[in-house]
Amino acid sequence: GKKITIKGKGPPVLFSTGLFGTMPQFFYRSIIDDLRKNFSIIEFNGYNPILKADIYDIIEALSVKSIGYISHSSFNPGVLETDKINRAVLIDPICIPELTPNGFQSKDIYINYPIQIYYAEKLLNTDTPLPEWQKPNFYGDVNSEIILDVGHPDILDNTWADIAKSLNLWGTAENTVVDFNEWTYSSSNTIKQTRMDYRKLIAKSCIEFISKDI
Repeated sequence: GKKITIKGKGPPVLFSTGLFGTMPQFFYRSIIDDLRKNFSIIEFNGYNPILKADIYDIIEALSVKSIGYISHSSFNPGVLETDKINRAVLIDPICIPELTPNGFQSKDIYINYPIQIYYAEKLLNTDTPLPEWQKPNFYGDVNSEIILDVGHPDILDNTWADIAKSLNLWGTAENTVVDFNEWTYSSSNTIKQTRMDYRKLIAKSCIEFISKDI
């Protein structure tokens, strides 16, 4: 009963928003608009979590052998454990840990296709960093990179990133502070510019990585 919207041009790529795909897509409009220049971006209508079965439904509905996958924040690990994903980019991947007799442990995820992971530095290096047990363990062809000077919400459009910043739940981009004698006005020394550069970097990297075998 779920419905999807497809906009853009090029191969089909599913964009999974935060909170298991339930966050509104318009929170991410800037980066999605950049991705649509090279991909046909698949978005779910409504606010239901994206599940493994949804991948197979998309494949059948589009009559395609596989799709690309991009996600931000928390996601259902079963989504990745399919043979219907060509390549995947994960931005700050977060999973619900497994509860064992020894406490919480990271979820193990086994994949058979290339994955690129990007972590925002301020998600990891803050006074309250992401717990290790919320970071999944990936087994397969995986590459990971840390993007400096940005935080978990900075991939969002500015309105929503500003709200997240005001709640002080996550570390976010900050203006560079300089000494009095060194200060000159620079439009590049703004949080908005840092976020825009970050989104552009991630979009460009997604396009290059997912298009590599095309």
